[in-house]
Amino acid sequence: MKQLFIVVILIFSSATNAEILNCEQKQTICEAKCKASSLVSEQDSTTCKAQCLGERTACELEQSKKSAEKLAEQAKDAGQSFMDKLKAFWDGLTDSM
Repeated sequence: MKQLFIVVILIFSSATNAEILNCEQKQTICEAKCKASSLVSEQDSTTCKAQCLGERTACELEQSKKSAEKLAEQAKDAGQSFMDKLKAFWDGLTDSM
């Protein structure tokens, strides 16, 4: 039985590091690890779950940061495209006069 817990924890720890998991899934795995490792004391389990929640918060913030960076880059590209079109319009307008 003890060996089974060790195998499960090893599997969960490698799955947690994978980029394919979202923050909620990582928290679920973390809480499962807490239950597996804290069978003796409820206080240890509560402390571990609080740490899992903190890790999820950090994960969500990191994903939000990446999303904001991507949106800022798209806005910059759209603005540049608009300015190029405006310049071409202005050049065409002034050349025809």
